[in-house]
Amino acid sequence: MEDQSFILKKCLSPSSAFSPIMITPTFKVDQDDATITITVNTPYVRAQDVDLHVQGNEFRFFLRPYFLRLYLPGSVVEDDDSKASYDPSSGQFTVTVSKETKGEHFPDLDLLTKLLARKGETSRDTTAPPKKPLIEVLSSESNETTSAPTAELQDAVDFNWELPQELPQDDLMIHTAYGFNNQYNGYFTHVEETANEINSVRQPEKSNTESRRMDRLEQEDNKFDEDHYAMDYINQDEMDHVIKYKTIWAKELKRIQKLAKQTTEENRKPLIQEMTTEANIADIDMASLSIVDGQESLVKLTEKDQTVMRSLPNKEFLLSNEKITYLGLVDLMYAYCYNHRISEGENNVESVWCLGKLSSTLSSLEQFSTLKDTLVASYRRTLAYPLYRNWTLCEKVLQDVYIMFKLGKRAILKALLEMKDIFDHHDIYYVYSKIWLDDYCVWIQHASDAVLRTLAHELHHFTLTKKDIEWDLEELEEVAHQMKDMEMEDGDEQ
Repeated sequence: MEDQSFILKKCLSPSSAFSPIMITPTFKVDQDDATITITVNTPYVRAQDVDLHVQGNEFRFFLRPYFLRLYLPGSVVEDDDSKASYDPSSGQFTVTVSKETKGEHFPDLDLLTKLLARKGETSRDTTAPPKKPLIEVLSSESNETTSAPTAELQDAVDFNWELPQELPQDDLMIHTAYGFNNQYNGYFTHVEETANEINSVRQPEKSNTESRRMDRLEQEDNKFDEDHYAMDYINQDEMDHVIKYKTIWAKELKRIQKLAKQTTEENRKPLIQEMTTEANIADIDMASLSIVDGQESLVKLTEKDQTVMRSLPNKEFLLSNEKITYLGLVDLMYAYCYNHRISEGENNVESVWCLGKLSSTLSSLEQFSTLKDTLVASYRRTLAYPLYRNWTLCEKVLQDVYIMFKLGKRAILKALLEMKDIFDHHDIYYVYSKIWLDDYCVWIQHASDAVLRTLAHELHHFTLTKKDIEWDLEELEEVAHQMKDMEMEDGDEQ
């Protein structure tokens, strides 16, 4: 059998002959202290026709009709330890290259969209002077070397989640704009002719930010049912199983906190303990000794998640208002957490409607300027539309949202990918993936960890009062109590 192992070789020229139709293969990236290993699935190919290119943080793989280009978080080099092999039985190439700095940890290798080169980007000409883009995004990772080490943390500190900001006026625009970063229009031209039960905006293509908000508030006021709220209040025991449900996200946070506590306790012990007798040694449970966590994450990105990430374009956003984008994420996560809790982690045919209707971002194309406005809207919609309309449930869902942000971008990304999958498989509601979820799935991979942490802190300490909702909830609860007492007295008399 022909030996399928070969030495890494660089492409001699960026003008190598490529197939007219290029396919991005499925792949995964692993690392150890010294190397990066890239596994590429390319079934039914001839191994000797492969071209590999490694330079700086760029990795290129070409084997007709497959083409893969990655930008790694650190620099790699081709040396004597670099190698590549092909397994014809599995159709997989395994390429190992050395890290330029041994021991360096490359972050975010599981965020595959972040690694993929942007569409339409040409190969770099190392002989020509570098050209600056027409618009530079100062927060780009490529500019981290010129930024202060605490720049990301300072960005997080600068966010004031309760300071209102004026939203951009779009009255003079010929076409309205909505969606992620206000970059879409035309998706709801014929919305009245479709069975779109999520949409809460009258004439979306002729709306602006203020008219959408007025539509949302008016429809919420009309939809709120005092009797439904009162009945759910006095019969809260019927939804106790939903309120007491332990989400997988809560279990994951508890696992991480337990691991952190164990690590802290272990660090307090001396690295070397003297064992003076055989009895001391016999008392040690050697199987329990470990330097790594033996339990895997409960919310690990699956192969299905990675497949979706590979299909998303890796683009960089010049956001018109970064704070609005983060607050929109809070709104989406609230809708996700409500659906996850009431369905106890198992999505059903009603999930797509529940997610879309509870999210003001999706149903009303809404944009928020403060955290309070965001959560007031989430509470109002929770108390007006779904089956369970209970204040205690609202507060429990808010705790779930805090946990999502506490877990960080990977947990949020996994939730967004789940939402995207649900919307993508609906004949009508798939448009919400196109204008919101696709971009959020890409953007969150580049989002600031520091900002997410500060937002998690705000959510953890945030409280809403029933008066903030403006529906006389306390009076309704008092009336419900009185009615229940009267029914009990009538029952006793009989």
